[in-house]
Amino acid sequence: MRALVMMTAVTRVDRRLATQLVFDSVSRLGGWIDDIKMFSNVMNTIRLTLPAKAFPAFAEALEAAGIGVYPPQNLGGNPDAERMATLQITFIHEEPDLRRDVPPIPG
Repeated sequence: MRALVMMTAVTRVDRRLATQLVFDSVSRLGGWIDDIKMFSNVMNTIRLTLPAKAFPAFAEALEAAGIGVYPPQNLGGNPDAERMATLQITFIHEEPDLRRDVPPIPG
């Protein structure tokens, strides 16, 4: 079993636009999104799967959109093999913390 590919990124791009760009890029490159965790409006962690050979193009697409990503190294092995990855995006902005109303649980 191959190790999980871990990528980190930092951006000033709006979090909704950045997230949609990641989803579109992964789909265009033959991969899919496994899960996403949103930590207020500060950070998203996205689990995804891509062919190993698609990671350089994925990193280039993010860079071109203003999302500074640290591309993975040493993917090795079969370039057509599917690789699971996480992408942690930290959003830099002056907005206050995002608050969500959680309804009470009846009972």
